[in-house]
Amino acid sequence: MIDISDGIALFNECDFFAAHDFFEDIWMEAEQDEKEFFQGLVQISVGCYHLICGNLKGAKSQLSKGKTKLTKFEPDFYEVNLSSLNNKVELLINNIYSSKIIKQEIPIIELIY
Repeated sequence: MIDISDGIALFNECDFFAAHDFFEDIWMEAEQDEKEFFQGLVQISVGCYHLICGNLKGAKSQLSKGKTKLTKFEPDFYEVNLSSLNNKVELLINNIYSSKIIKQEIPIIELIY
């Protein structure tokens, strides 16, 4: 199992660009049955990056694509609580064009131990 703790830490610190780079490097080298999981994390990271930069259309597109990919691995994969992450991403997508988005709504990646 690949250690993804650095990528999770980057994501949870809202360093979405660096998290994207981290997960993308793993995605390129991952086994075929894991590629879609890492691509989903890349897309969620990119979506959050677009969101904090004000690109709402790009954010919604990438968050939606990432959520679709990660749903296939629910409830958890690589000890990541994907059910929780996908629920938070869905809420974010639903509120993306409203003024309701606040920092607390940007998801974090929770682990299952």
